[in-house]
This record gives sequence, C-alpha cells and structure tokens, in this order.
Amino acid sequence: MTLTRRLLLLALISVLPAIVIWTYTEVSLRRAREAEVNDLAIRQAQLVGAELERVFDGIHSLLLAVDETPSIRAFDTAACSPYLKAIQEKVPYILSFVAMDISGHIRCRPLGTIDTQHYFADRAYFHEALSRLGFVVGDYTPVFEEGGLAPQPVLPLALPIWNDRGDVVGVLAAALDLAWLNQKVKERTVPENGSVTVADRRGIMIVQHPHPERMLGKLLPQEYLAQASAKTIGTAETISADGLKRIVGYIPLAVPPRDIYVNVGLSTRAAFASINQAARRGFMLIAAALILALSLSALLSRAFITKPFEIVTDGIRAWRQGDYQARIDLPGKSGEFGILGRAFNDLMDDVAERQHALQASEERARLALEAGHMGTWWYDPNKGVGGWSTQATAMLGFPHASEVMDHQHWLDILHPEDLDRVVRKWHDSVKNQGDYQDEYRIRLPNGDLRWINSRGRVFFDIQKRPVYFIGIFQDITEQKHAEEQQRFFLDELNHRVKNTLTTVQSIASQTLRTTETSAQFKEAFEGRLLALSKTHNLLTRKSWREAELRDVAEQELAPYRKQGDERVVLDGPNVRLPARYAINLGLVLHELVTNAAKYGALSTNAGHLDMNWTVVENEDRPDQLRIHWTESGGPPVAPPKRQGFGSRLIRRSIEGELGGYMVLNFAEGGVSYDISVPLAQASKASDSKVDSTFEINPVLPS
Repeated sequence: MTLTRRLLLLALISVLPAIVIWTYTEVSLRRAREAEVNDLAIRQAQLVGAELERVFDGIHSLLLAVDETPSIRAFDTAACSPYLKAIQEKVPYILSFVAMDISGHIRCRPLGTIDTQHYFADRAYFHEALSRLGFVVGDYTPVFEEGGLAPQPVLPLALPIWNDRGDVVGVLAAALDLAWLNQKVKERTVPENGSVTVADRRGIMIVQHPHPERMLGKLLPQEYLAQASAKTIGTAETISADGLKRIVGYIPLAVPPRDIYVNVGLSTRAAFASINQAARRGFMLIAAALILALSLSALLSRAFITKPFEIVTDGIRAWRQGDYQARIDLPGKSGEFGILGRAFNDLMDDVAERQHALQASEERARLALEAGHMGTWWYDPNKGVGGWSTQATAMLGFPHASEVMDHQHWLDILHPEDLDRVVRKWHDSVKNQGDYQDEYRIRLPNGDLRWINSRGRVFFDIQKRPVYFIGIFQDITEQKHAEEQQRFFLDELNHRVKNTLTTVQSIASQTLRTTETSAQFKEAFEGRLLALSKTHNLLTRKSWREAELRDVAEQELAPYRKQGDERVVLDGPNVRLPARYAINLGLVLHELVTNAAKYGALSTNAGHLDMNWTVVENEDRPDQLRIHWTESGGPPVAPPKRQGFGSRLIRRSIEGELGGYMVLNFAEGGVSYDISVPLAQASKASDSKVDSTFEINPVLPS
C-alpha cells in the first residue's frame, strides 16, 4: 500500500467513530419510530372498530324499537308496511326494513306488499338470528331481494321478533348501505395516505379505501385472510392495493366487533419522513466531513509525499531511459527523501561511468554482428524462457517486443520438417556436453521462410546439469537461395541445350521439306538459326532488366515466320515488362514455342499459331495481362501421361513467380493456353518513359 493511501486510510479511520455513532443513533430512532407507528396503526384499527360498533349499536337500538311495535309483532301488513316506510325515510343509510315470519315469508316491508310465495329462510343472518336469539351482523349481500331493492351491495343486520307471549315468531332485518358505510369510515377514521379494509366473516370486503370500486365484494388477499383468523390484535408490513408500502394494524374476527375483520394501514414513507430527512442530513454532514478530511489528506500527501517521490522516480526513470546525466534534485528540507535522493545520485555517477565503457563495447559488437548478418540468442532451461538480441529480432523480422519468448513459442516458429532434428541436436549437445551447431528454417509472422545458421554453447553446473545456453544466429537465406538458383540454372541450362538441339533438328527438318535445292536449304536454315540466336541475345543484351513483350515473342517465333506466311500471328498492344516478368514470360514462351515445334502446330507445314494479348485495367487492384496462345492444324494432341520439366517450369513461372493463373486445354484441333498475370510492376504504355534503374533479381522457389 502506498504512503498516500495509508494517509487517506488514517483520515477515514478518524471519521469512523462519527459514522458508528450516527449509525447507532439512526437504528435506535428507527426502531422507536417503528414501535410508535405499530401502536398508532393498532389504535387506528381500534378506532375503525369503535366506529363500526357505534353504527351497529345504533341500528341494534333501532331494530329493538321497531321490534316492540304491535303491528310488527302481529305482522299486520296494512299497518306495519307504512310504519317501516316512515322509519326508512328517516334513516337513509338503511335502504330497507323487512319483517319475515318464522317460515321466511315477507310480511312487512316499505314497499307495502307481502310475499308468501318465496321463502328467505335460507339466509345466513336469518338462521343466526334464530339460533342466537339476538342481534346479528350478516354477510356481504350484492342484491337484497327480500327488500325488493335493485342490485346494490348491502350489509344485512337482523334481530328476532317476539310476540306478547315471549315466543320468537319471525326475524326483523335491515339493509345497511355499504356505499354510505365506506364514506362514513373514510371521513371519520382513515388517516392521510392511509388505507382501511373491513371484511365480513367470510372474508368478503365491505369497506375498502383506496379504490373501493375495485375491491368491494372481493375476497381478502391471502395475507389478510391469515390476519383475520388470528387470535389477537397485531401489526404487519405489507403492500396495499394502491402499491404503497404500509404498516397495517389489524383486528381479527375473534375480537370485537365480532365477525368483522378490520385493518388500517399507515404509509411507511409518511411515517418515517421526519426520520429519513434527519438521517439524510446526518449522512450529508458526515460525508462532508469525510470529504474534507480526505481532501486535506490528499493535499498534504501531494506536498510532502507524492511530489518528492515523483521527483525521485522521474530521475530514476530518466536514467533508465538512457539519460545518464539525470539527477535527483530535492529541496533542502526533504528529510528521508533527501537522503534517498543523494544516495541515488552517487549511484548514478558510478554507473554512468561504467555505462559509457559498456556502450562502446556493445557498439563494437553490434557493428560486427550487423556486418555478418548475425544476432545473439540465449535460453534458460530451468525457467523455460529464452530470447534474442535486438539485432536478431530485426534480422528475423520480429518486433522488439519479441526479444523474450518462451520455449513453446520458439518451437512454434520452427519449420515442421526441421523440428524433430533441431530438438534432437539440442539434446545431443547437452548429452555430449559440447558445442551446438545447426542449420534450419523458421517461419516469420508474415509467412516467409528464412534459413538460419545457429551456433552456441551449453553451460553446466557442478552436477553436470545444463543451466544456460548462449549462441549466435546468422541469416543464410540468401546463401541458400543462391545455391538453389545455381542448381536451378544448371538444370535450366541442361534443359535449354536439349531444347535448343531439338529446335535446331525441327528447323532443319521443316526447312528440308520446304526447299528444293541445297542452296535454298542452306539459306533458310542459317536464317532460322540466326533468329534463334537473337532470341537469346535479346534477353542477354539488356541484362535481364526489361523487354517488350512483342520483342520477346517475335524473337522466340522468328525462326518459324516467313515473309507472306500467316502461319504465326502476333497481335496485342505494346507492353514493357520489368525484369521479373521478362525473365519468366521469356522462359514460358520459349517452352511454348519448343513444345509447338516438337509436338504442336509448328511441327507441320499446315499448322497455325495465334498469340494475342490484352491488358485489362482495374481501379481497385493491379491491371491484368491476358495472353491467349492457340494452336491449330497440327498433329492430334492429348494430355501427357506425366509432367515434364518444361510443363512444371511454365506453371511455376506463371502461378508461383508472377502470382497469376493459367488454363490449359487439349482440344482436338490443337493445344491452347489462357494465361493471366497481374502487372504489379509493368507499364503498358509503349511511349512512356521507363526507369532503366528498376531491377528485381528473380528469387525462384526452393
């Protein structure tokens, strides 16, 4: 950990007690507020329960008074119906009163009609009133049919009817308007941002705020049903129907008002608003104090630690980058950093003197290695890593980042055909405790191959285990190519001599068939031999620098062309070929002419040869030289059973050296070649000036 970070850590630790105290205070306040809010939620639920009991007690008292009326006890429809209508008009929150006999027939109601055809004894409140013999609160009822009302949610309340002898003769029921009850509860008991839910014994909601229109008459959610079946009053935290998080105080069905479930929810956001605001203020104060402490620590660290340290490290960095005059200059009162700076300055003075001597020695070694196309290498078998000198990486075409590489990387760049032999040589040098020498190929990143001559020595420890390898590389690629070219040109010279003798024999044979006297034979034969000689002179005279394609073709075909003879036709624009193109196309045309003279159209008097060429220009890639060589009228041709040296030379020159392609067709009338090569270094304008110094030495593949 840096000194700056340690100082910042100390500043953070100094503020830590304040953070702990603030956290403890915040937790204590929040717990106390939670207890207070829970108690308030229960009191609010009890307030709703008390309001409901007050409403139910009022209706109970009203039903008791109605129950004492003689017309009700005697079921005198003519008198009781107007009476109930008059009472109903005075208490509008009661939508209807109904007096039913013990069988469930309607005997009195505000409508003034009786109903002895339908039985309403199946109503739950009817049975409960008769079984309890007292006041009962019924269940949510969407349609109070016995009161003759239209569909409208009500809560029925019932009381038994006694006659003068004290016998139960029926049930008196009142339909409480739930819309009125919802409004009443909301106005008197619902706190701001709060919620209230009231349900009957079946769990059907009869009062709901907010969103009564969506929830009224629906079954309570599962968590509310669990609360309704509880034994005691309690609280819970839940998400209300409007999506707000609330603390709910609830009264189960078993607690008065009995058979009614009540819960009241208080918004946690509103309940904890003051605490949250105080917590934010405290947090901002602590954060400001922490930022101030860290800022002061950072400024002090910058002035007394970071800046002197940077001066020291900048001096060391400059020295490492080659500035051996760099020194560490610190103010006089820098304390321990000043002592450290003076020690480094003394060390730099000693090292700089030695560095000058070492640089002179390394420069002499570098010049020697570069002059010999050499570089050094090393390998540590214990660590499995090795590397090359800067000269070696430049010689091998690698970036300086590759000066150090692992063992596997070195094996990967070796040519697969040389890999086993190279590894075996390494093991032999270790086994024989001697020097190491080998020649092999490596693959460069761009795909090229290079030949390397490697010499080295193995160093051993006292237990005769190899501990270090060191040696030199020498690039012998040009030497290998020169040897390969020498072998190739010897083969080519041998092949050309044979072809030349065959050509001379063909020229002599054709000349003999077309002349009548020995004098004519002598004249024609010598002329064709002279044309053949000029073909060689054309390439030799210009030192293989450049040549016109037409000149090369005319010189090769001159022995077979006569004045007024259209057997050989040349047609195409003037194309000036660079050295590499002239060499390879000269070899190709020589082989084509030789094959035509041996086996094709030029071997008979009736044969015909047509050579034409064009240049196809392209904007996004090199122009293409297209050559069409067509023979006809000669002997029948067929694909050869084996490929001779001449055929291999043609394909290798076109596809290997010039990067083009060729199509060979053995048609019945004669052989034909379609050749295409890119004119990367060629000029097609005959009148354009060509740089005579342009020269490329051909590198033939091994």
